[in-house]
Amino acid sequence: MSLHFKSQLPNLDGIYAALFSASEVIYAELKKGSGLKFATSSNESGDDQIELDVIADEAFFNALKKDGHVKYVVSEERPGLNKISDGPYSVALDPLDGSKSALIGIPSGAIFGVFKDADVAADFSGKNIISGGFFVFGMNLEVYFADGDKVYKGIFDQDASTWDVVEIEGGLPSADVLAINAQNQTVWDEWLQKHYASLLETKGGKKPHNMRWFASMVSDMKRMVLQGGLFAYPSANIKGYEDGKLRLVYEAIPMSFLIEAMGGASTNGDQSLLEMPVEQLHQKTAVFIGEKSKIAALEADKKRFS
Repeated sequence: MSLHFKSQLPNLDGIYAALFSASEVIYAELKKGSGLKFATSSNESGDDQIELDVIADEAFFNALKKDGHVKYVVSEERPGLNKISDGPYSVALDPLDGSKSALIGIPSGAIFGVFKDADVAADFSGKNIISGGFFVFGMNLEVYFADGDKVYKGIFDQDASTWDVVEIEGGLPSADVLAINAQNQTVWDEWLQKHYASLLETKGGKKPHNMRWFASMVSDMKRMVLQGGLFAYPSANIKGYEDGKLRLVYEAIPMSFLIEAMGGASTNGDQSLLEMPVEQLHQKTAVFIGEKSKIAALEADKKRFS
């Protein structure tokens, strides 16, 4: 692997090199069809794993162990804090996001966040994140991430084994696109049902939002970065969805950090996901990420209809 990207933050280059090299390992296994069947285990959130979940988790751990600046690694696939050095940073990972989508050919990926001075669960909050983003394992191996206040995209050249990483300028695009799984809409809170209906309103010639849903957060967020819109995974009044399904530390916060660096916003309905207190490493939350105006409208409707 050849990675010419240089972080504006101190001592992050080795961490990026580890993350990027691990993504190459996982992508190579995926292309071979390795691990695309259910394993006999489940992760820390109780979700069934496929074998590639385990392969991806081990690839990231093995790579990050080579860098002495990573103190703890938090993974969806493992319990607790996993210490690998005495470094100043910690990394939170969803090693294979959208794994079940990968079984049917929808692009999966990996989500990462780098935190400073994180020694207990409460430290893995938006106040301490300094880098966040995601890889996409699709037609190409791609990455989208925020290094501090700068945002980048990269693509891996498989023939040359090199990464081409360039800065994304111009901020978050705008589009009336909604990425949401509407299966639970009848058991959403009333305010959200009304807000959802407003986005599909056609009275007076109004054009409704386009509906797009991959069931793979990395794929839906790639569209967000490139086109704009709103991504939503709300809570619902049904068992298993009371606090949403996405995890705050290694899914919601890294994605929010990236989109907010592009000029977007995030919320759980009441406050920015980057301001939410972290009580548990595998804590779940309702997630709304997107353009500032769309997040503001959603929060306004919650206050109006609650």
